[in-house]
Amino acid sequence: MRAGVVALLVGLVVACGSAPAAPLTSSARTTGSPASELDKLRARGTLVVAIRVEAPPANRTMGDPAHAQKRAFEIAVANLVATAVLGPNARVELRSLGGDRLAGLDQGADIAMTVETPTAKDRALISSPYAASAVVLAARDGGPVGGVDDVANRSVVVAMDELGARDLAQSFFQQRGISVTLDTAQGVNGAVTALEADRAVALVGDGIGVNVLLTERKLVIVSAVASRPYVIATRKNAPDVAAAVDAALKAALASGAIRGEAAKAGFPYQAP
Repeated sequence: MRAGVVALLVGLVVACGSAPAAPLTSSARTTGSPASELDKLRARGTLVVAIRVEAPPANRTMGDPAHAQKRAFEIAVANLVATAVLGPNARVELRSLGGDRLAGLDQGADIAMTVETPTAKDRALISSPYAASAVVLAARDGGPVGGVDDVANRSVVVAMDELGARDLAQSFFQQRGISVTLDTAQGVNGAVTALEADRAVALVGDGIGVNVLLTERKLVIVSAVASRPYVIATRKNAPDVAAAVDAALKAALASGAIRGEAAKAGFPYQAP
């Protein structure tokens, strides 16, 4: 009797040992998966934002008449995005940089508030535009320039700033076969001053700055030179963060929240 029981137990052990191992379930395989960039960002709860400096450098302080409005608007948009992506308790850390905010992504920023340029997509993931903007050709309202051809063989002053307006102006006029003499001034304010002193018949510069001065300095926009819409850049290794940012921007555009923040900031807003 005892020998039979022992034999039965041995048989059970052998049978169990030869059974194939059960396959891992999907949940078991993914338990150890590395966290995505979006997961890491949400766990941290703080959106690090590369943004234009609080005040321009000393030699540009009076150059950009819209600097404060631009920064206030971009901060408001960054806060909208942070709340949408991270939730109501989101924190925003601002890192102020000069002209090249995309460089902030290499220095640890999650996003950069910038404008779209032809080379931006080579360096980062770029969102859909959330505000229209352009480098423009402008002149004195009621002056001798009513169209692009009116500047032929005359002096045009270029507002020197982060947008590279001089190169854009050269390309713009060359493509149209228009010969002009290009001078330079510090920012839109400096260019308008040159215009008022009759040192040029038109200026090329940032459209937002020109819009801020349209009424006060009696200007008129003659033509767009190059589109430079406002966008948000994200690191190329964080496509999930980029997708979340893009979705947040589209929702804020649809709800009117972005337009509302522009009004609060005194930013001359145009929808993209």
